Formats: sequence, structure tokens, C-alpha cells
Amino acid sequence: MFSSEADMFFREPSDAPSIPGTFGVLYLLRRDILQCFGLNPNTGKEYQEPILWPGGMAILAGIDLLAKFFKGSDAIGEVGQRFKSFIDQYFQLSLEEDRETIYQLRNSLLHSFGLYSQTKTQQYHFVLTANNNKMLIQKIALDKFQIDLRSLHCAFENALIAYAMDLNKSEGLQVKFLQMFPNYGALSIGSLNQLAIS
Repeated sequence: MFSSEADMFFREPSDAPSIPGTFGVLYLLRRDILQCFGLNPNTGKEYQEPILWPGGMAILAGIDLLAKFFKGSDAIGEVGQRFKSFIDQYFQLSLEEDRETIYQLRNSLLHSFGLYSQTKTQQYHFVLTANNNKMLIQKIALDKFQIDLRSLHCAFENALIAYAMDLNKSEGLQVKFLQMFPNYGALSIGSLNQLAIS
């Protein structure tokens, strides 16, 4: 990657950490997502029952994280715009309305630990699956949407790979990345019971 900070941030989750140390937030998040999906992050092999709901929440938080770096901003009141901008750029969605659907799923899970969200003009009721469907989002009624969490995980991984490639080539993106890194890029782990911003 273009800098040591980016190397830390985009470190492969299969690379086992040596604690104590300082680690990229995205690296730690990706390891936690794998564990939520029942996979050993070091080997990629199944080793426990999945806990998919928190895994979906972690993916959506990961999109929030990447969106800050992509836009070079953490301004209050711009979360939705950042989130949708990142989705537009890096997720392969067939319909423009799908970015809003994923954003509303984010709102329902992260704000309410539920499967319902609404805007001024639309209600969203969600059904979550984990079948690795080819279609990430299926509209099954006017206000009902089925989202496959394993497909969302795959889309997230593909998006962060594409973003990392663009980041290596674009000075503009690099400046934005480095602006966000001090607050959101890394955590120090002193022991298994202690986390701190580095």
C-alpha cells in the first residue's frame, strides 16, 4: 500500500495478531466479522456456530468506516450521504434504490437492533437470510426487503478491495485517508481486556 498506515489498516484478517500491539481498525473489524460468520479468522475454516445478526451490524459499521476515509470527512449530519456515496462507488448494485435500502438496513440494525426503518416517504421491513444468494437485495413487497448477509459480506469485501486499489493510485484519496487515520485508523491493544485509540 502507499503508506505504513494503509498497510496496517488493510492488513489481511488471516494474519494473526501478536498482542500487545497496534492494529488497523479495519483489520480488527474484518476478523470480528469472520468470527461472527462462524469462521476462524486465521484459517477461514468453520469452527463455531455463526452469530449472523452482529456480523451484519459489523459489516454495516465497516461501510460507515470506509465511507469516512473515502470522503475524508466525519462531519456530523453527513453520515447518510457518505454511506450512500461509498455504496454508489464500490458496490455492484443493479438498482439505484438499493443504496437507500442498505442504508435503511444500517439504520434499523445499528440504531434499533431491529428490522424496521422509515423515511418521510417509505417504510422498510427487512427479512435477513444467510444463503449466499446471488441477489444481495430482493424486494418482496412494496415495503418489504430481503437481504442476504453472506452476500452483503462478499460485497463488502469486494468493495474494500476496489477502494484499496483506487487509494493506491489516487493522491486525492490518499490525502483524505490520512486525514481520517489519526481518529479512526488504529487501536492499541495492551491486553485482551484493554483497547485504546493509538
